[in-house]
Amino acid sequence: MSRREQNLASSIATYFQENWVIRGKLSGATRSRSLLPSQRDPLPAHQDTPTSRSYAKSAYQISPHGASILPTKPRLPELEVLLALCKAAPLVGNVETAEQLLKQLSPYLVESHSQIISPSPGLRQLSPSPWEILTSSLASALLAIGLKYASLRPAVTSAIEQYIKEWTSVASSISADQFDDDDRVEYAADGELANVMSLSMSLLGFLDAASSYIRFWTGDDRLQLLDSIRSALTEKFTVAFEAALSVVRNAHSPQRGLKDWKRYGKHYAAMGRPLGSMLLHEKFMQLVVASASLIAMPSGQEVQEPILDYLCKANLMSKVPRDPSEVTLLEGLVQIAMDEMERLQNDLDYLQRVGSAWQQRLASAVKGNVLVTFLCCAVRNEDVADSDVLVTWLENTLTDPVQIADTNLASVVLKSLAVLARLSPSLAAGLSRSLPRVIVQGGLDSRTAAVAAECLASVLKNLPQDAIITTLYSLGNVLSSGSVSEHAPNLLLLRSSTNKPHRHTGLYSHQTAGSAISLTPSDIEEPSQVYSTIIQAVGGVARTCKDEKITALALSMLIQKIGRVNRTVDAKIIMESALLGIHSGSSELRSLLKLYVKLTHDALIEDDTATVDAVLHARNSLARDIQPSSTAFEICLVHLLETIISKGDAHENANSHIPDTELAAREIAQLLAPLAILVSKEPENTELGKYRDNIASLQRDAWFNIVVHGFNFNSQLGKKYHLELRTLATFSQPLIAEERVDQVESDVELNTVLRRGKGPEHTVEQKQNLIKLLPSCETDIKSLNHSEVVFLNTAYLVEDLRASAGDCTKALAYFLDPKLRSGAMGNCMLAIATSSVKTYVSKTVSGSSPQFSTPFLAQQLATIFAGCCHRITRVQDVAMQCADIIIKEAPSTLCQKTALFTILELLSIMWSSCLECETDEYEWTSTFTSSREPVSVELSDDYDLRRTTLNTFHKKARSWVLQVLSLAPLDIKGLLQTYLSEYDDEGAYGHVSLGRSFALEMGSIIPSTDQRLGAIERHNDLNINTASDFIAQYTTRQEYRFIDGLNDQDEEWLKFGNTGSFGIKTQRRSLTDHRDRLTGRSSFVHRSIEDATKLLTDLESRTLNQKQVSIAELRDILRRAAALLCRVKCDQTAIVQHLVGIPFAVFTKQSIKLGISLWMSVIKENPRMESRILIAITENWEATVRRKRGMFSEALRLLDPFYVKQEFAPSDKDATVKRQQQAYNIIAPHFRLLQFLSSHFNATRLGNPDIEKVYHRMLHVTLDSIKASPVHPLAREAHFHIVLLGLRVLRHCTSLRENFKWRLKDRILTAGLAWFAKSPKWSFGGNRLQIKAETHVLADVQNLLQAISHIGSKAEGPLKSLQGKQELLSLLVASEQTRLMVWLFPLDYEKKHHFTSGQHSKTLTENAISGYLKTAWAENPSLAVHLVQRFQSRKLFEDVRWLLLNFPQKVLNEPESLEILLGVALPSDVSFQLKYLLYWASVNPITAVTYFLPAYENHPFIIQYAMKALESHSVDITFFYVPQIVQTLRYDGLGYVERYIIETAKFSQLFAHQIIWNMKANAYKDEDSQIPDPVKPTLDKVTESLISSFAKSDRLFYEREFSFFNEVTGISGKLRPFIKSPKAEKKEKIEEELRKIKLEVGVYLPSNPDGVVIGIDRKSGKPLQSHAKAPYMATFRIRKEKSDLVGIEAGDATPNGDADKHPSSYEVWQSAIFKVGDDCRQDVLALQMIAAFRGIFNSVGLDVYVFPYRVTATAPGCGVIDVLPNSISRDMLGREAVNGLYDYFVSKYGGEDSIRFQEARNNFVKSMAAYSVISYLLQFKDRHNGNIMIDDAGHILHIDFGFCFDIAPGGVKFERAPFKLTSEMVAVMGGSTTSQPYRWFEELCIKSFLACREQCEHLAHLVIAMLDSGLPCFKPETIQHFRERFVLDRTEREAADFMRELIRKSYSSNSTKVYDHFQLLTNGIPY
Repeated sequence: MSRREQNLASSIATYFQENWVIRGKLSGATRSRSLLPSQRDPLPAHQDTPTSRSYAKSAYQISPHGASILPTKPRLPELEVLLALCKAAPLVGNVETAEQLLKQLSPYLVESHSQIISPSPGLRQLSPSPWEILTSSLASALLAIGLKYASLRPAVTSAIEQYIKEWTSVASSISADQFDDDDRVEYAADGELANVMSLSMSLLGFLDAASSYIRFWTGDDRLQLLDSIRSALTEKFTVAFEAALSVVRNAHSPQRGLKDWKRYGKHYAAMGRPLGSMLLHEKFMQLVVASASLIAMPSGQEVQEPILDYLCKANLMSKVPRDPSEVTLLEGLVQIAMDEMERLQNDLDYLQRVGSAWQQRLASAVKGNVLVTFLCCAVRNEDVADSDVLVTWLENTLTDPVQIADTNLASVVLKSLAVLARLSPSLAAGLSRSLPRVIVQGGLDSRTAAVAAECLASVLKNLPQDAIITTLYSLGNVLSSGSVSEHAPNLLLLRSSTNKPHRHTGLYSHQTAGSAISLTPSDIEEPSQVYSTIIQAVGGVARTCKDEKITALALSMLIQKIGRVNRTVDAKIIMESALLGIHSGSSELRSLLKLYVKLTHDALIEDDTATVDAVLHARNSLARDIQPSSTAFEICLVHLLETIISKGDAHENANSHIPDTELAAREIAQLLAPLAILVSKEPENTELGKYRDNIASLQRDAWFNIVVHGFNFNSQLGKKYHLELRTLATFSQPLIAEERVDQVESDVELNTVLRRGKGPEHTVEQKQNLIKLLPSCETDIKSLNHSEVVFLNTAYLVEDLRASAGDCTKALAYFLDPKLRSGAMGNCMLAIATSSVKTYVSKTVSGSSPQFSTPFLAQQLATIFAGCCHRITRVQDVAMQCADIIIKEAPSTLCQKTALFTILELLSIMWSSCLECETDEYEWTSTFTSSREPVSVELSDDYDLRRTTLNTFHKKARSWVLQVLSLAPLDIKGLLQTYLSEYDDEGAYGHVSLGRSFALEMGSIIPSTDQRLGAIERHNDLNINTASDFIAQYTTRQEYRFIDGLNDQDEEWLKFGNTGSFGIKTQRRSLTDHRDRLTGRSSFVHRSIEDATKLLTDLESRTLNQKQVSIAELRDILRRAAALLCRVKCDQTAIVQHLVGIPFAVFTKQSIKLGISLWMSVIKENPRMESRILIAITENWEATVRRKRGMFSEALRLLDPFYVKQEFAPSDKDATVKRQQQAYNIIAPHFRLLQFLSSHFNATRLGNPDIEKVYHRMLHVTLDSIKASPVHPLAREAHFHIVLLGLRVLRHCTSLRENFKWRLKDRILTAGLAWFAKSPKWSFGGNRLQIKAETHVLADVQNLLQAISHIGSKAEGPLKSLQGKQELLSLLVASEQTRLMVWLFPLDYEKKHHFTSGQHSKTLTENAISGYLKTAWAENPSLAVHLVQRFQSRKLFEDVRWLLLNFPQKVLNEPESLEILLGVALPSDVSFQLKYLLYWASVNPITAVTYFLPAYENHPFIIQYAMKALESHSVDITFFYVPQIVQTLRYDGLGYVERYIIETAKFSQLFAHQIIWNMKANAYKDEDSQIPDPVKPTLDKVTESLISSFAKSDRLFYEREFSFFNEVTGISGKLRPFIKSPKAEKKEKIEEELRKIKLEVGVYLPSNPDGVVIGIDRKSGKPLQSHAKAPYMATFRIRKEKSDLVGIEAGDATPNGDADKHPSSYEVWQSAIFKVGDDCRQDVLALQMIAAFRGIFNSVGLDVYVFPYRVTATAPGCGVIDVLPNSISRDMLGREAVNGLYDYFVSKYGGEDSIRFQEARNNFVKSMAAYSVISYLLQFKDRHNGNIMIDDAGHILHIDFGFCFDIAPGGVKFERAPFKLTSEMVAVMGGSTTSQPYRWFEELCIKSFLACREQCEHLAHLVIAMLDSGLPCFKPETIQHFRERFVLDRTEREAADFMRELIRKSYSSNSTKVYDHFQLLTNGIPY
């Protein structure tokens, strides 16, 4: 119950209590007839509302103990109160309250029949009479209580019995003699006549309530109840009642006291229930039926529908009752029924002669109840209720024309027969023959005929289908016959005299005229009514059977009768056929719809309006009854649309009096109404385009044809069918083809319907009509052709109708069509769009329709605002013009929340979209959606367009808001404050929201209509505004918006704790706390602090134990704790510790952000807490350092790409984004803390000297730890922020001595240099803002280094000079800045000066190398080692190597130092240093592999080190290098490699299998296994040793796998005899062999070792072209496991430093090519290199795309090649007659403006960049169009790497370009070298190249290990050339310029085109 209801109930209860005390003092005489005290504002009677229930409950909860205290003449309000109590009775929730209410209501029921109610006009609300309503409500209330609470049943029973007893007593004292005085003038309100009337009306109410709650009584009690009422309804009383009614009816005006009774009598009569004894009997029989119903239903089951309907559907089975009480009840009910039937039979003649129509109807109702009662008893037990008796009654009733004319009685009779037929098959057979005769010859009305048909269908259900068909034919034949039956009057035949066991076998069993049924003589002359009944019966039977075959038969029969009788019958058949059509099959429905078309066509020609109307009615009926989810809906929809389109397509008739065009228009008009009904049934689900792709096209064509045939605003047809057309327009899509929106060619030019009626006359007519509609476009209209003007006429019609129906926004969609954006059509379409808006606005301004009010217009305006930011500029222009119209005509629209908030959200969205180019470079989001408002916009990938759109929209938004601000400043500012209040900023750069900024700006503006403020003179450039007032109002709103805030209810925050004893204790003390607060006692504050401490302790414990704590709970508790600290006057260390500790315990960016906000608020509100909080923060900071959390976590360690698992898989941007976000989440807490600490230091450094000490200690701990922390590119900013904070503290400290300053600076410099003690890092991901911020931080570090250069610049005593370290750090920082600038601006390097200081140009000179190197080595040898990678200097390299030679023990932790020391071959100057190899950190696997090569002379130390390094890496990592490992067996004189292979194979069977396949592939030099490789004996020996080392399970797995693969590859050998055969024959042979393969568990394809083959597509075999070999392709079902990295929200890594992995399996179809006779090893190497490049790109988060598909060489000249999925070669595109790559993109993805094209183009650019760099570095040749693929997403992919490194096709280097870059590729990338996509391509190429340069040596190792393999691509100078292509002697800037020059050369090269032409001439490959 709501608080308002509780208050109301309380006040009413108090009122009752006071008034009942007074009334209780009244005398006994007064008590006996009193009711309830009156109320001033009673609730309306019979209005069940929560308030009424509350009202009632409040009354009886405090009511007195049961005494009847009734006023002598209760008024209406008192009655209403009592009725409200009765309404509340079923809602009582406990037995005590129910008992109290029962005691109160029981006396009222007993006396309800004798109440004297004061006359009042309001009594008319109590229909039909107060006594009936009062008794019914009281009895229902008591019975409901008794049903709900069994313990109260005796009391309820007693009250009911007392009522009946009192009623009987009063009734027995009344006689008719009392009303014989005709001259009597006055009748007392409590006299005999009043008693009779009130008794009767009260009994009616009681009987009604008893019928509703009949379940209250048991069987015996029900019979006793019925007997009591029967005995009370004596003949004496009924005669007296009739006499009294006679007096009332015949009353004249002088007779006082009869006026109200006469009015009640008329009211009953008007309701169809004339007062009289028959009404009492009818109500009594309702009670009897209710009792009988319980017998017929299953025990405990409740049925909501009438019992007769239930019996017609239920599963019936007669049962003999076992309970004697039930038998007694059955017998009693049967006796009552027979007595009532006898009485009715006796009164029948009298009623038919004298009784009124309503009395006869009541008598029929009584008889119906008698029949139903007997039927229920017969269903239960035929021995008690003889069904023969019932059949006799039914038969007699059915043969009586007067009785059967009563529809309800006829329905009861027919349904009863149907129920009996289900119990007796013989009766069913007879009825199946007789009921049709009744239907034909019984003269039934339509309603009765429908029931008869349903009953006939119910009867036929139990008979064979033949009986149904026979019956249908019998009825159908009547429609053709005209003869009269000889025995027509004899409707029902005599029953047979068979004995009882077969009682019904003879009923209706003989037909005097066979099966033929004829009309009666009276129907021959006018048979239409009978025929209508027959048609209805046929349809009803078919529908009820729900059998498509029966429905089809009935439909066919009826349709065949069309035209046989007359047009009236035809119309009935047509209308009935529609009802059947809904239930028919699809083909029948289509045929029916076609019939309607023909009938309409013929009827219109013949001017047959009856048939036209009938077809229209049928179509409408069909449309109304079909559900949108059914198949019939689409069938009808398509049919109607296609029919409209077909009209006028050709000459359909040869009639001369109606022109074809006019006839077609009239036929179209007949289709509009049903189509409108169909599409408007469920508006949310019936947009036409949702059902099937072609429906939207049909809808457009239908509209075009409608307009072609003269439907427009100026025509009679358009005006006549305006409503239908408006409905269709409402649910139609815009008239542009969705599939052509993104195409270059417009649908207007292609649509054939638009060309209909093309002729000078029609064209002029269409133009004239359009000129009338658009007079301002007359010049443009005259220049249009026929199709264009028809289209525009249609568009105007649809959009104006749609606008008048409530939507004016769809017109914007038309401008997606290129043809409608400019020129004459564009101008006209603009006029149409603005016209539709004006149509809508005019309805708004008129104020005539609520659905066009400003809230609805605001929704339209919101959509238009979204159009203002559309990706197409023309749409923006039109939308802004439409918005101007709305705001100009109805400026108050912008005062609606929907419209104004949409502007603000769009500003934020557009700002975010423009910011995206900075936060995620090279990736763009097409769709932006607001989280607050239903606003969504699609944007282009052109960021210049986005910025222009934002600027334009911002200007327009400002003008719109200013325009409305001058009219309604307070409302606008109020909405702006609401927007600011509801905003929650969680963005990464979310400290900027343009929408909020705009709201604040607009809220601060002085409105132009404010004369006072506007009169203030401006002072120079001062900005005078109302920002202060705006913010003050905003703050005030925030206070009362959270009314339960901290200031008012301090204790409420405690409820957020656990619900244990602490929570209970808090609740118990709440009242005491409240009292303490009011009295000003301090104990409340102390108690709050105590409770807060406990709660915070619990919360921190949960967070530390990793228990789930929601951010909402955390926020609320901490906010309230901070509020408490803001007000306390003493130190609260415990609360401070928790307030700081809890955010640190959670340690996410959200928790720290919340913590900083709260800490700052406490510091500023209560300055005494500052030191406590700062100390707590530094303590927790140090704890994170010690525990290696956040930026000190090992999870941040980014490994070199050659130290991690390499994959043959497509580039995965999502994985990169996850890794990037994970790093951000880890770093973010510390970064936010650094911002806080830096800000706070600058603010407080001069205020408290102790602050410096706190910072000093924290920096010492942090700077010492940061030296060993992991280095991640994204941690660069945070790392140098720490250095920057240290420099600031050092510069501004005032309390530190010089030696402490020296130490602090030394630590700072060491921390700064620690970043450079690792390999140089580019950035990670595409966040340009991140890199810009890093350059700013580095510049700040440079500046502060200069500022503190004097500290430690000279040596003093034991303190050495720090000048060298500072200069070294400055040099490295400058170098880092330069690198970042190159990465940030690979093309526009001149922009760098905007972001960095001039220090970045500082470089390392040859003369300074020694000094810097000495400083670096002394600081950290690792730092010196990595100087080599940062600076290109031979002297630096040699000096570093000299240090390594002399002090190797100092760099054992640096694997890179070993590569410098050893170089590419074993140096002669290395000797004693090699002993340290046993302790040296492991190099990456491929470098380790190269140490087995002859260049290192098999030195024992080096080989042992290489072995140790390989074993230190996981097999998952070394698996990638199997080809190189196998090659080292050539030089494995000591057996180390063999041992490694065998030992590793024990851990991984997949590794073992790959090794075996690779050794087999390298055993021979040729493809035919004729020339063995010198290493073959070694390979054979290792293979044998490896296989023999397998465990039993491993051996079985090996045999299964190799057996499976041999079967698969063996198919090639079996194909060789078929090489010359046709392709179909070869395919059949492959499929035959595939079917023979039996899959074993766990087998896999060699090219897919990470997946298991679980199925083979046996029909996928496909032979490939080959002159002498038999390669083929097949498809396999493979199951793989995928591990998804889960981002670490809390910033902590798992114990092993890795993120959690959640494996999940998925299945894919993978096609593979099996080659025999082709050496695949070169492809293996090329793709291995591409996979390595993929790993390099991933290591820097570079958003490029490659797909290194798998190729596995399994034997000499044999291999398995994975097929690139969903891709097509450029060669095939040329063969498919695509003119070029750009045309292919347009045809597949749409025009350049389309989102799909731009997404595909973006994918093309990313893949093109990666493959271009790789092609250059690996020198891929033979790049004709057959070797270049395009996948479905638009990526370009390269295949077939037979020519790479230093070989070319034919030995002639046609392809002299660095890589293939043709004009068609550039056309896809924007078409010019200045376009954004092309510039992205250049930038990605440069970045890819820069990323690869750092891994040049490791990439070279992959190749070096393969040089002796015999691959043809290798020449003696291969490695030299390979290294030269990386231009390692150049700086990063020079390398970037070098790559850009390569791009220019590739684009301008003619050799590419020459080679493509050569391939066309020689191999027929198009280009």
